[in-house]
Amino acid sequence: MQPIDLKNEIRAFPVFARLDETQLDRIASHAEVLRFPKRSLFFSEDNSAQGLHVLLSGQVKLFRLAEDGKEQTIFVFGPGEPFCLCSTFSDGKLPANLGALEDSRVLFIRPKEYERLVREDPSILLTMMRVMSRRLKDAMDMIDSLSLKQVPSRLMAYFESRHQNGRVTLDLSQRELAKIIGITPEALSRTLRKMADNGEIAMDGNDILLPHAEA
Repeated sequence: MQPIDLKNEIRAFPVFARLDETQLDRIASHAEVLRFPKRSLFFSEDNSAQGLHVLLSGQVKLFRLAEDGKEQTIFVFGPGEPFCLCSTFSDGKLPANLGALEDSRVLFIRPKEYERLVREDPSILLTMMRVMSRRLKDAMDMIDSLSLKQVPSRLMAYFESRHQNGRVTLDLSQRELAKIIGITPEALSRTLRKMADNGEIAMDGNDILLPHAEA
């Protein structure tokens, strides 16, 4: 991909939205585009991965594996979102695994080049800090849900954090949603049906409607 094409692709991403044309040119000219097929593993807890990573297209998930093989999905990232931020600013050791849910393309800037960009333009670092602050809040909310809330409350908290005008478009499978909530797909289906019967939600294809949020 030519730098001009990459620049046009990333200019609308929130993580780069505050950058001017010169800054975007600098990033596009020093970045690489990595490709990962669906179901492939980007990185694991056993590997290190330094540098800036931003998803250009596709969908990836951050997850942990328990000793019994049970998988807990922590985050699902879509286009425009940076990931592996903790390894960007540390020794590169990852606290979880990262895999592709779809064929994905990733913008990658090597550590030394990223450090040089940040020294030249500290606003890039401030943007990363905003993202990391939001992720920390999301992680704390997840810990609260998994440890203190019953399954229907976990689901409702997930939907309420993502709805637009009372509508949540599920851009991931029920299997992946179940891993985020910490239950089996079968338990998720039963809970969704029960919540719909109780009038807490309504289902419209891949969308979840929240009547109370609309009101």
